[in-house]
Amino acid sequence: MADSLRSLADSLRRFDDTRLERLLSARPDLLHPLPHGLGALAARATGSLSARRTLGSLTAAELAVVDALAVLGDGASPPQIAALLDAPIASLAVHLEHLRTLALLWGEDELHLVRAVREGLRSPAGLAPAHAEDPSADEARALLDRVPAELAPALDRLRWAPGRLEAGTGDLADRLLAAGVAVADGSALRIPRSVHLALRGGRLLASFPQDPPDPGGSEIRERIPGTRTAGAVERALDAVRVLDGVLGWDDETAPGVLRRGGLPQRDLRRLAADAGIEEVAAATILQSGWLAGLLGHDGETWAPTGDWAELWQHGPEHRWAEVALAWAHGDHLAVAAGEADATGTPRALLSEATRIDQAASRRARLLRILAAHPGQDLPEQGLHAALAWWHPLVPARTLARDVRAVLHEGAALGLLDGGALTVLGEALVEVLEAELPTADARLTSALVDLAPAPVDEVLLGADLTIVVPGRPSPRLAALESWTEVVSRGGALTLRATPASVRSALQDGRDAEELLGLLREASRTPIPQALEYLVHDEQRRLGKVHVGPARAYVTGEEDAIVLLLAQPGAAGAGLQRLAPTVAIAACEPRMLLRLAAAAGLSPLADGDANAPAVRLGARGAADGAAARRGGGEAVEQLVRAPAAPGPSALLEPAEAVARLRRAESGEGAPSTVDLLLEASAAGRSVSLGIVDGRGGIERVDVVPLGVEDGRLRARASADDEEFTVLVQRVTLD
Repeated sequence: MADSLRSLADSLRRFDDTRLERLLSARPDLLHPLPHGLGALAARATGSLSARRTLGSLTAAELAVVDALAVLGDGASPPQIAALLDAPIASLAVHLEHLRTLALLWGEDELHLVRAVREGLRSPAGLAPAHAEDPSADEARALLDRVPAELAPALDRLRWAPGRLEAGTGDLADRLLAAGVAVADGSALRIPRSVHLALRGGRLLASFPQDPPDPGGSEIRERIPGTRTAGAVERALDAVRVLDGVLGWDDETAPGVLRRGGLPQRDLRRLAADAGIEEVAAATILQSGWLAGLLGHDGETWAPTGDWAELWQHGPEHRWAEVALAWAHGDHLAVAAGEADATGTPRALLSEATRIDQAASRRARLLRILAAHPGQDLPEQGLHAALAWWHPLVPARTLARDVRAVLHEGAALGLLDGGALTVLGEALVEVLEAELPTADARLTSALVDLAPAPVDEVLLGADLTIVVPGRPSPRLAALESWTEVVSRGGALTLRATPASVRSALQDGRDAEELLGLLREASRTPIPQALEYLVHDEQRRLGKVHVGPARAYVTGEEDAIVLLLAQPGAAGAGLQRLAPTVAIAACEPRMLLRLAAAAGLSPLADGDANAPAVRLGARGAADGAAARRGGGEAVEQLVRAPAAPGPSALLEPAEAVARLRRAESGEGAPSTVDLLLEASAAGRSVSLGIVDGRGGIERVDVVPLGVEDGRLRARASADDEEFTVLVQRVTLD
C-alpha cells in the first residue's frame, strides 16, 4: 500500500526496470558515478544541484503541481492539490506520475516533495516566502473583508502579481500597510502568503495550464504549388555554395582570429557582402560549418579542416546534411553574435561566447511545435507562448531569442519558410532522435530526392551573359569565378565583365580552360564579343605572372615528378616551374617531410631559415612518420569544442542491471554510497573526521546530502549543520 512508503528510496524500489531506465535517461547526472544500490540513487536524486537541474525540464503544468505541493506542505493529498489548482483531479494523475518517475516526489495518498526542491521554491507561483507571523487562512479572509472599497482596484492588480513589491512612498503603499494587505520587508513590501492566497480566492493560479497554448497561425496558400519546396531546396544548396566559397579562402582573404577567439564582426560583414546574403544567414552557415568540424583556426587565421577535404568527395546534398545536423544539435546561436554578454563584451561568432545553455533542447522543442502544425504559418508571439509552456523557468528574453534564432537560422539552411517548416525541415524533425549516421543518410536522401538534376549546358548571349538553365553541375559552378552574378533562382544568370575576367586571370585561372569549357557546354558558338573580351584581358595581364611561394625545391626531373605525385603535394601548394624546379606555398620543414615520405633524401640549402630544399638520391626514410608529420598542419587547427557535460559511461539498461545487482548484495559499497544510503533513510551514522593535524574526531551525524565531493550533515548532539570534504571522512 502507499502508506507503507517511508522514503524516496522505498518508492524507487517499487519501480520496474523500464521506469528506472526512464528516470536515468531523464537525469543522466545520477549515473556519474553509478550509485551502489537504489538507496544511494535516491539520496543522489535529492541533491540540490541535480534537483534544480531537473526542475528546469518541467512543463508549466508539472511546475504548477510542484508549486502546489510546496505551498501545501509535506504529506498533501491529490484532492488538496486539485483544489488549490482548481483542476479536475483526474487531470493531475499524469503529471504526478511523471514527477514520481523523475524522483522529485514520492507517495500516493500522501505526497512528499523532495527536500531540495521544497527548500529551493521559496516563492512558488509568485507567492512570498512563508513567515511565522503570517495570519492564518481564516484571519486572512477576515482581513480582506475589512479592506476599504477604494482599495479594490489595487487589489485586483495585486491578485496575480508577485508577492514581493517595490517599496513606495506614496499614499497607496501606506494604505496597503495600514490595511494589513502588505507588510514591510526590508526596503520592499511583502504580501503575506496567506493573504495573497485569500486574495486569489484560494487558488494558486488564474487557470491550470493543463496543455500548451495554441500558437495560432494562418493557413499556408501557394499560388503555384511546389514553390515553397523549390525555394527550400534552393536555399539549402545555396548554403552549401556559400560555405564552399568561404572555405576557398587564400592568404589574402582568410579572416583573422580574435585574441579571445572567434571571428571578427567586420570579417563577418565582408563575407556576407561577398556572398550576397544577410549577415545572420552568413553567420548561421559559418557557425554550422564550424560546429560540424569543417572549419578551424591556427591562432591567426581561419581555414578548412581535413574533414572538409574528405567531405568534398561527396555531393552537396551530403555536405548540407552534415551542416543541418550540426545546427540542430548545437547549443550555439548565430543570432547572438555581436550581442553583449554579462560583462558587456560583444559575443564573437565561432567561439564559446555564442554557446547558450540548453539552446539545442529548446530548438528541438520549437521544431517539434512547428511540426505539430503542418500547413500553418505560426507567428513569433505564438511560438514564444508555446515554448514558455514547455520551459516555464527560462527567462522570457532567452525564449524570445530562441524563437528568433530558429526562424532566421532555419530559413538560412532551407529548413523554415516564415513560421512553418519546409519539407526539408520536416525531414530534420523526423531524425532528431536518430543515430547520427542514420540521420545523415536520411537527410541526405531527402535533399537528393527533391533537388533537380544538375545541368551541364549553358546558353550564351551576345550581351556577354551566360545562363545556366537550372542547377549548375560542379564543372559549371567554376563559371562564377569568371563572372558577376546577375540573378539566381530556377536559372543562374551570369555576365562576363572586364573586371570579373581580369580578377579571375589575376587569381591564376587559365583563359583557354574557360573558353574550352564554354565550347563544350554551349550548343551555340561562343559570341565573338565574349571571346575578344577574354583574349584582350589575357594580353594585358599576361606579361608578368606573380604568385605566392614560401619555399622552392630543385632536383633531378624524375625526383620532381615523384614529389608532385605525393598525396600531400596539392595541400602544400606545390607547383612545377621547370623540369627541375618547383615552388611550394608551405614552410620548408613541411616540404622536407613531404620529400622524405616520397622516399627521397632532401637537403636544406642555405641557413636554417632559408626557403629552399634540394632533393638528393633516393634513400631509406620513415615514410609513415613523415606522412604523419605532413598531416599535422591540418589536424592542429583549433575546432569547435564538444558540448559540455558528462558523457554517459553506461546505457540506462546496463545501469539498472548494476543497480539491481548492488541491491542484492553484490559488491562492496564505497564511503560515498554508505553516506548516500544513510541520507536517503535519514539514519544517524558515526563518522570519523580527519583534522588538519592528522587526528580523527568522532561525531554522530545524520547525512543530508553528498554533492561535488562534499558531505552536508547535521550533528546529532546539537542539530548544527556543517559541510566537510568526503575525502576527510572515515566510517571505520
